[in-house]
Amino acid sequence: MIVVQSGVVAGIEGLLIDVEVDVRPGLPGFEIVGLPSKTVRESRERVRSALRNSGFKFPAQKVIVNLAPAHYPKDGALFDLPIALGILAHQGILPTHVFDHAIFAGELSLNGNLKRVSGVLSLAELAARRNCQIVLPKENEAEAALVVGDHCLLSPSLNDLLEVLQGRRKRPSTVAPRGLASQVFHPKEIKGQAQAKRALELAAHGGHHIMLIGPPGVGKTMLASTARYLLSPPTHEEILVINKIHEAASPGASRTSPLTERPFRVPHHSISQAALIGSKNGRPGEITLAHCGILLLDEFPEFNQGALQGLREPLDHKEVQISRAEHVLTFPADFWLIATANPCPCGYLGSSIRTCTCSGRDLNRYRRKLRGPLLDRFEMFTYLSPLSEAELRQKTVPWPEKRTQGTKGHLSHKQNTRQASRISPEALDFLHRAQESMELSVRGFENTRRLAGTIASFDGADVISPKHMGEALQYRFESYRDVFI
Repeated sequence: MIVVQSGVVAGIEGLLIDVEVDVRPGLPGFEIVGLPSKTVRESRERVRSALRNSGFKFPAQKVIVNLAPAHYPKDGALFDLPIALGILAHQGILPTHVFDHAIFAGELSLNGNLKRVSGVLSLAELAARRNCQIVLPKENEAEAALVVGDHCLLSPSLNDLLEVLQGRRKRPSTVAPRGLASQVFHPKEIKGQAQAKRALELAAHGGHHIMLIGPPGVGKTMLASTARYLLSPPTHEEILVINKIHEAASPGASRTSPLTERPFRVPHHSISQAALIGSKNGRPGEITLAHCGILLLDEFPEFNQGALQGLREPLDHKEVQISRAEHVLTFPADFWLIATANPCPCGYLGSSIRTCTCSGRDLNRYRRKLRGPLLDRFEMFTYLSPLSEAELRQKTVPWPEKRTQGTKGHLSHKQNTRQASRISPEALDFLHRAQESMELSVRGFENTRRLAGTIASFDGADVISPKHMGEALQYRFESYRDVFI
């Protein structure tokens, strides 16, 4: 029996799979066991034709392939290559030592060429953890360019790979890691809304989830869309994770170059809970696709309430766990949440330019959507008023003019915690009095303290003062009781 190592992707993590190939005397046959999917079972015909068209004989014996561990479902055409190599090793064409410390993955065409497979970044990480070489199709060169080190071997065909493994041809040079271009900075010319701009800058600096509220047409969505330019370019490690996630979400997609920008996801309000949080078929949801970037929920109250309530745990734990019958998939979900909302169904509650036409029943139904534990996860709220005539006449100024620095473009949790611990006695007393008068929850208390630390850091102060605490309290939802309650 010959054992060739391969792998499979569960969520965004690579799992090692042993491809056990046994050729024995008996009636000719080709069986694959170990919970193979239909795609894996079809490997029999692809491997048979690829070997013959590459100049090799397919054994006229009983061929049995076991994918171990057998209890884990196997999917994809990436097992074509290890199965073919195992059969060739049984015929003495390949020495078995070439399979030591190596992981093989690749789809075979009928003429023996190697075709692109998905999930290679997860498999490459698996190979790096096990100090193994990984062998991939040449068509996966774009993803391989992100792999740092000399443990990646790319080949265009089965025959080409055999020449390298047999030592008849020199091993091709390793693909150099691709230079990663920074995000292009596009400042936007946005008039007015100075308070909302500062709120977004603070939210980006400290990683605070924020909701922009105001009547239609005041620029909520435009400001939220521009907030992506407040974040610094992703690090190399973040780019790897971003590309792993998008590979898992679209396994059949082919990209000429890796994704190098932070995600900016804007799902429609009709999205289902499975599409937002993640589905049991192993595909990540929008909250995972927004990992290391921004999730913008435009028209927040119009979203399905079940889907919105499903955000609560991921916002706390920065990950989401999807339970399946056989195992639990864990997806990262560390994103910056920005939401926009009108103050009422018609949008003009509290507006100075138009009278609200909503009935009391409409308002009560709408207010129920803007209350509850989910809103307590938002650390900042800001109201956008219609621009005055003077503001409309003002000359436009590009915004934002600079990016913040640090992890994901803002302070890391450790930095923010350290900043929040440096608080003056007067500011702390201010917060305790506000907790009682504004009826802040324990989470609201800590979020306000952390936000005050962000404001102090943003202003270049070493200690949180009552001024910083007062501004932090202004961004609490409780400050807008007269408008929404």
